[in-house]
Formats: sequence, structure tokens, C-alpha cells
Amino acid sequence: MRMKWSILLAAGLAFASSVRAGELKVTGIQARYQNGQVFVTWKDVAEGKEGEGYRYSLYRSDQPITAENFDKARLCYAGVPNNSARQFGYGFWMKDRLDASKPTAVIEEGGQPLPQWSGLAVHTVEADGKGYYAVVATDETWGKPLTAVVPGQSATAEAVEEKVAPIQPIKAGDSKTRGQYARSCFISGKENLPLHLIIHGSQGTGGAASDNGDLYLYFGTPQMGWRDGLPGIFAVMETHSGAPELRLYSRDAIENPSGNGVIETCWFGYFCVPVGAAHAEPRAYPFTENRLEWMIKWVTAKYKADPARVYSSGQSMGGMGSTQFSFRHPELFAAVYPRLGRVKQTWLPAIGRDGLPTSIQQRNWSKPAPMDDGKTDYFQRMDTVRWVGEHHEDLPFYGWCFGKTDTVAPWTDNAEMVAALTAGHHGFAFSWNYEGHSSAGAASMGEVVKYYPSEKFALDRSYPAFGHSSIDSVMGKERTEGDKVGGINLGFDWSDVVDEPGKWSAKISNALAKADMTVDVTPRRCRKFKPKAGEKLRWTSSTGDSGEVVADAWGLVTVEKLKISPGQATTLTFTSAAP
Repeated sequence: MRMKWSILLAAGLAFASSVRAGELKVTGIQARYQNGQVFVTWKDVAEGKEGEGYRYSLYRSDQPITAENFDKARLCYAGVPNNSARQFGYGFWMKDRLDASKPTAVIEEGGQPLPQWSGLAVHTVEADGKGYYAVVATDETWGKPLTAVVPGQSATAEAVEEKVAPIQPIKAGDSKTRGQYARSCFISGKENLPLHLIIHGSQGTGGAASDNGDLYLYFGTPQMGWRDGLPGIFAVMETHSGAPELRLYSRDAIENPSGNGVIETCWFGYFCVPVGAAHAEPRAYPFTENRLEWMIKWVTAKYKADPARVYSSGQSMGGMGSTQFSFRHPELFAAVYPRLGRVKQTWLPAIGRDGLPTSIQQRNWSKPAPMDDGKTDYFQRMDTVRWVGEHHEDLPFYGWCFGKTDTVAPWTDNAEMVAALTAGHHGFAFSWNYEGHSSAGAASMGEVVKYYPSEKFALDRSYPAFGHSSIDSVMGKERTEGDKVGGINLGFDWSDVVDEPGKWSAKISNALAKADMTVDVTPRRCRKFKPKAGEKLRWTSSTGDSGEVVADAWGLVTVEKLKISPGQATTLTFTSAAP
């Protein structure tokens, strides 16, 4: 069905002769190229509530578009709502598009906001060349064309010089003057600061992108949404109390294709048939994850943040995003801190499953859903317990919390996650209390970050991963089992890490130890200490213990039941065994 684009195009092939001159007009079209995209603006056919039912379609051609050759122009996309110049985030609902007090978009840094009752569509350049554009008004179903193509009015008369290039966001606000915390979160220009991605929870309205900091508007590529040019927004601020860091806030939501409402994407994407897709059946596309990856890389480069110290956190839906996106990008993130999320995603947002742009479905799924490759099952892909079992390489440190009475996810999922991370010798900590979804986060996460603050982790810094601590609380596989409040791998600290060819050592202690305790220790994220699979190594500890270990199939070495005494640090050392 391809969202019925062929039907929409066919409906417009002969529309010029069917539109009565002077009835409705798209006027004032302009097209400008910047940073790999063409920004097309125009004057809508009607203002206020009178324009509520109109939608707009964007066309492109290598030749000037006229009524006579319109059938040869390519439909870029349809369904652009009236007053689409409204700033993203202020016009999800039609009532907000009608509210003239809400801001319109700025499409160049330092430029003026677009006029009220004007349209905006953005096309990502696919090949170097010249392009011409036309805009046609349609009815609410996107299928009935209502305006004619008039060169110089609804169709550009001059070619736009186009070039493939990386897209760039547009700065729409400055941290030094924006928001009530402008004096305390301004961007100082200091380089090599850590960067922290903070992901919001479900809010129904699309979530805030921070009311402070440098504000950016961007228009996504076809890899970032069900159609080209979907708008998004993010903000960057800097903290100045304690250890300074940059913080990145974004929005999960996208505009509803109906033009009236918002769709949360669970920080993943959604089930749809994108514009121009070669397949007819819907698939699960990670559009939002693609947006986040682009955003992280752009902000890191723009603000010269330390790429080895990028972190992520979020609560509820944000906890899901931290798990499903950030934790799965070990090349980007050093540590991830989800609160009250799911480690197995069972929810899949969907758009237009019946092929109609106005049909929105968001529900729990009980059957397989193909990913964008048409092969992988979305629900297997979003099973992080399964994913951990398949990935033995260095992953971001994973510190998370949950409440035993929280029903947003089964307690057994957390127990399985602890087991998988332990079996894979990954760095992690888990904390819980006997609270529900709205009250479990702050207190239980505090136990994690107390012992595992983000500053202890970097992509270029080795650390010890712990497992089977003898002072771990009892989780239980069900909510009714085990300790009501507790944690796994809590209390540990380390220092003086030596990461050299043939040698690794660290001083390890535990602030919660009341008596002699034991724990398994595995060096992680080693840059120079690189045992080969099957290699024998000798280990010694400052408690007088020693032994020999063999590197596993992934080159990991683990000492089991290392002894630690209260108030004392145990120095653990690995060295290559003598031949």
C-alpha cells in the first residue's frame, strides 16, 4: 500500500484542469538550500480556523514544474498541516496551530520567525544537482488536490542549487539569555567536558526539551522518520555546580500524521510504512534511535565534549530509552543509568497500520513484528536480557533501579537481567525498594550512583566488574520473594588501576562490608591488558591469596571469591604466567 502514495499521486495527475481559477491559492513559495536540505516555505490558502482542514503536498522536479508537466514531478511527501511554520512542540494539536501567541520556527540562525499562516516543508538532498519545487493544497484525506500549480506562486521559477551534505540543526535560543537558569547553566565554551544525555519519561504532550540552554531545531532525514523533514528539537546546557558537565535534552515525540496530536515513540521509533518504502507491509523502524545517535555525535563535535565520557539516564519511558538505545551503543556511552524502565520492551508504537495516514495505533503486541530489515523480530531485538547474552564485548556500565511493587514490568525481567550481566562478567549494579512506579526511582537510584558515579567511567579507562558478591541482597525471582529492599554489587570502590601489556591491578574495597566478604572480579574496558583466549595468567592479592586463571573465549579473566575485609582495600594483580 505504501501509505497509498500511488493513489495520492494518481489523484493529482490531472488536477490542474479540475481546479477553478481563483478559488484557492498557494502563494509566495520560496526555496532555499542549506546544509544538505532544501527549505520550502509558502503562504497557506487560508488563515485561522478556516484553514484547519487543509493539508499540503510537496513536489520536486529537475525541471520547472507547471500545470502541463506536473505529472512528471515527484511527490516528496503529503499531509503537511495548515500553519506548519509553527515551532515544533507548540503545534501538535490543531488548537495550538490556531493560537497566534505561540511561536513560529526560525529556519536560519539569527533569522526572523516565519510569518503566521505560512507553510514549511523540508527535503533532504539525495544527489548533487538543481531542483524545482511546487506545493499543492489538498483536503484532509491528502487525496483531493484543491489548488493549481502556478509558477512563481505555488511553484519555484528558479532552480535551487543542491548538494549532498550533513544536515545541521538551527540554533533558536542561547543559553546565556534563555530560561530562568540562564545565569547558572550557560555554555562557558570549556572543552572536554563530559556529556550527559537525559531522556524524559512519558508525558503524553511530547515532553520538554529543557527550558534552558542552547536550543536547536532540526529537520530529520528519511532515516529519522516516516517521512523526510520531520521536525525535532533539543537543548544543550552546562552545569556549573560540582563537577561541570554538558547536558543534552531532547524530545521523544513526533507530530501525528493526522496533523492533530502527538505520538510518543518510546525512544525507539514506530511500526509503519515510510514514504517511498519498497515494501507494502508495515515494519518497525528505529527512527528515534537514529535521531539520538545523530544528535549525540553532533553535540559532541560542536561543543568539543569528551567523547570518552558520554553518559545517559532516564526514568520510566526514559529508562527504556536508556536501556534500548544508550546501553546498546558501547562505542558512544561509558555508563547508563535507567530508572524504573523495562529491560524487555513489549510495547510498539504504530502509525497507519491500515495504510491510512490518519490511522494511529499504539498498543501492546502479542505477535512478531518485523524490523526494518524485514527479518528480525522487533520483540527479540528489544529483549535486552537476550542481547546481553549475545554480547561479551565491553558494554557501558549499567546501573539501574526498580520498585518491587512496580507493575510496569515483571520483576522476573530484572532477575534475568542480573543473571545475564553476571554470567557475561559485565560491570553493573542494581538497587530496589518496595515502592511503585511513581516513587521508587530517586531513593533506590541513589544507592547506585553513590558507589558508581559517572565520573568513575570513561571509554578509555579500565575498571573492575563485580559479580556474586557475598553481601548481595536476595532478589527473589518473584515480587513476593527475597528482600523487600536491597541491591546487587553495591558498596564497591576501586583506585590505582594499572592497565599495561601483561599486567592489570587495582585496589578494591567495599564500604558496606561488616565482616570479611568475597566477590568475583573481572577487568573490563582494558586498553593495554589484552589476554588471548586460552592464555594462562597468574593472580595475586594483598591478602596473600594467589592462583592461576585462564582467559575465556572472549579474552576475559576472572578471579572468583576475592577476599575483602571491612575498612581495608585488597589489591588484586593479574600478570602473564611464565611460559
